[in-house]
Amino acid sequence: MRAPIFIALAAGLLVGALSQRSRLCMVGGIRDLLMFRDWSLLLGFLGILIAALIGNVIFGWFKLGMLGQPVAHIDGLWNALSMFAVGLGSVMLGGCPLRQLILAGEGNSDSAVTVFGYLLGAAFAHNFKLASAATTIAEDGSISGGPSPGGKIATLAIIVLLLILAIANTKKDKAAESK
Repeated sequence: MRAPIFIALAAGLLVGALSQRSRLCMVGGIRDLLMFRDWSLLLGFLGILIAALIGNVIFGWFKLGMLGQPVAHIDGLWNALSMFAVGLGSVMLGGCPLRQLILAGEGNSDSAVTVFGYLLGAAFAHNFKLASAATTIAEDGSISGGPSPGGKIATLAIIVLLLILAIANTKKDKAAESK
């Protein structure tokens, strides 16, 4: 199975153009809500979530929960920890992965390096079996899949590394302010 190429290209160009024009960014939306009480960026993501929910319900593709979803596992702790790593990294980068992709397309070299890092990280995770496997239930009731031991170690190492970088940059910024 694959998407029809011209429809996928047209949809991608449309979504990219709308995302670029609206400055759509989940991390920026949360930042603006917390710092400025401005819902405008976050409303875009809520609109996308509601539209996807309605579309999935209409087409009969909606399944509540992670079990039975494509490429999803049901280990909530490791889902939360990996999303924490993504969120922390996004805050430190100044934008969510979508925003980084848009900025790279606009010619921002820092974002282009970030997108290259995303691609390199995905290749590394899949080639070295760090990526999670979808949860499956066999006919005998046994459950398989979920995060790999190496993936768990990598997730914790990334969180520790990001926290060290955040603390080091915070101390550097405070030292620069006191001069």
